[in-house]
Amino acid sequence: MNEVTRLDTIAEYSLQVAEEDPSLNQLLAALAQLFDAPIALVSLIGADFQFFKARYGLAADRTRLEDAFCAHVVAQDAPLVVEDASIHADFHHNPLVTGDPHIRFYAGVPLQLNHVPVGAVCVIDKVPRTVSALQLALLEKVSAHVSHYLTLWHQHKQLQQEQDLLEQSPAVLMQWRNLHGLSLSYVSGNIDTLFDLPAEALRQKQAVLEDFILPSSLNDFNFLLTNHQSGVAAAEAHFQIKSRNNKLFWVKLISRAFFTNDGRLDAIHAMLIDHTANRYTEVKLTETNQQMRLLLDASGLGTWDWNIQSDVSKVNRRWCEMLGLDYELFDSSSLFWRQLIHPADQTGLDAELQRHLDGKTLVFNTVYRMKHQAGHWVWIETYGKVVTRDSQQQPVRLAGTHRDITAKKEAELLETKQRQLLSFINKAQAIYLRTGDLSDACREVLAELTEIADSQFAFIGQMLPHNGQQSLFIHAITELSWNEHSSQLVELYQQGQLYFDSFDNLFGKVITSQALIISNEPASHPAAKGTPVGHPKIFRFLGLPIMLKDGLVGMIGLANKFSDYSAADAAFLQPLCDALAGLFYAVEQEQARVRAEEQLKNLAMTDPLTGIPNRRAFIEHCARLKNSPTGYVLAILDIDHFKRVNDTYGHAAGDEVIKLIGRKLQFCLRSDDYSARLGGEEFALLIEHTEIDMVHLLLENLRLEISAEVVNTADADVSVTVSIGARYVPAGEVEDLHLQMADADVALYKAKENGRDCLMWF
Repeated sequence: MNEVTRLDTIAEYSLQVAEEDPSLNQLLAALAQLFDAPIALVSLIGADFQFFKARYGLAADRTRLEDAFCAHVVAQDAPLVVEDASIHADFHHNPLVTGDPHIRFYAGVPLQLNHVPVGAVCVIDKVPRTVSALQLALLEKVSAHVSHYLTLWHQHKQLQQEQDLLEQSPAVLMQWRNLHGLSLSYVSGNIDTLFDLPAEALRQKQAVLEDFILPSSLNDFNFLLTNHQSGVAAAEAHFQIKSRNNKLFWVKLISRAFFTNDGRLDAIHAMLIDHTANRYTEVKLTETNQQMRLLLDASGLGTWDWNIQSDVSKVNRRWCEMLGLDYELFDSSSLFWRQLIHPADQTGLDAELQRHLDGKTLVFNTVYRMKHQAGHWVWIETYGKVVTRDSQQQPVRLAGTHRDITAKKEAELLETKQRQLLSFINKAQAIYLRTGDLSDACREVLAELTEIADSQFAFIGQMLPHNGQQSLFIHAITELSWNEHSSQLVELYQQGQLYFDSFDNLFGKVITSQALIISNEPASHPAAKGTPVGHPKIFRFLGLPIMLKDGLVGMIGLANKFSDYSAADAAFLQPLCDALAGLFYAVEQEQARVRAEEQLKNLAMTDPLTGIPNRRAFIEHCARLKNSPTGYVLAILDIDHFKRVNDTYGHAAGDEVIKLIGRKLQFCLRSDDYSARLGGEEFALLIEHTEIDMVHLLLENLRLEISAEVVNTADADVSVTVSIGARYVPAGEVEDLHLQMADADVALYKAKENGRDCLMWF
């Protein structure tokens, strides 16, 4: 192996200095213990001596190169085993053999970095011994592990150096991750020195970058993030920030988006640069030009002529007027007019232009958006054609016209959105009819609502009673998790338990006023209370009340549209509000019907005098116990001499006796036992999961409890006793209930024949 290559490799990995590694020392201690050897080393063969990156059992940190056993391993790039160095021809005179540490046994394998042998991993013993092929293979695996470790250590050191370099650069590095919404995950520490912004607070989400962006610049920053979420790979934005000490900066943000295999935004990497000086010059030039501005070209069409090879464009005044630009300051390069094109339209425009330049289309005709100087977007229809080609048929000049079709395009888009709105209203109704779950229906259409409303966030809520007061139940909401508190809210939402009962805020104003709320500057709205720490800034808000019969039954909340919300937006979404009101009403009616059916069923299954189940309920309950795996006891209880009570004291007294029995059944039986009034003075009991001896005690206790009671009437005090017949039904018995009840009746008659006021078993 070339010595220069080996030494260069050691230097490349920054290993030329004998610095021990504690982690490798621990590994060697384990290796020595595994081999039952007193010494284990990771050696590096330098230019003049052998030094150790890690060692166990050896005091010296280096040896002379000519004495190094490991130098032979490196020279041969192969394992070396010396079973007894004292009789080995090459080593018996070696000072490390004749003197300390008195090497007798040596086993070493090459240590390679980037396929270059630079040292060895070895074990040493002071007595002769042998080594197995399995042990040698293990030693080679340890060497491979050490090589991998040193490579990772080198890469980590390089990353640290690069990080230190970045921290000193004139640009701030930032990263957003798209988990449950975009969240800043990294910011380089030099943001403190360059822009006087708190790096640690931003990293810990105790502050958000938007807190320092001037309100007038939030649109530009948010537009960049929105474009990335729409699939745009690269973007650039200019905006103003105010530092902690109230110093203003113009910054340029250059960003790159990364997407998952299914096209979902994964992360945004960005670089923040101080653009204050350049921006000042740009603003001054624009102000000067506006003061000197003359008449605009009166032509109805904008014309353009682009010399492709020299990259010089010529336009008329009308072209500039469409975009609110100063004709005198028009920049003739393609970079100027290309930066005005909407990022989402850039790819399609480039493809159409290239098709025409390649001669695949007769004309260049397409529609796209360009940014007006005032900040809004203008729909442009362009029509052009290559008018000059060179001798190789390469395009030289492309000329054409621009036409402002914004009004026409916006009308078309409105019609399309109206169709989309109708479609997902029908979709929500269909989902509810299919599943009966209103929250599912709302969640299914929330993403479409957000898209059609050009908003970042949305929620749909319904007014429902909760904890004794009317609260806003959230059927659907854009799921975001910024901090511990909001994570808890998201968890409640996912469980279908998210309610809001505090309306002292912007969305609550919709509920308390039962009116439409539009706020394109929430910070200045009297009802605004800000957002929780870590929550994305709300810089525009639209709250739509959902009304039914002149009363508010819910609301829709939308936030962060790129342009201002307007009354037209509310009017456009009114059909959705009406449809949701209808769904809320339908759900309310369905729930009322279910409650009424439950009440009717309860009335049909309950004895009106005692309040306990009646015969019908008892029969249905017993039917569910057919082939019981545990067995049960069926008992029939009859009031003794009940006819005499009615005849002597009247039916009112008889009713009081029956009520007494009902109360005693509820008091004496356990919570999972079942009792019912079969009719007249007869009651039935069903007791599960208990040994028959325990049931006997329970029934006897019930009988005694009843016999100890006296019913007070106007004429006299009436004593009450009962007779009980019981039948044990073992597990798996297939006889029907009627036969089992007949057996219990037989036992009841025996109790009566036995003098009444007793319990008899079948």
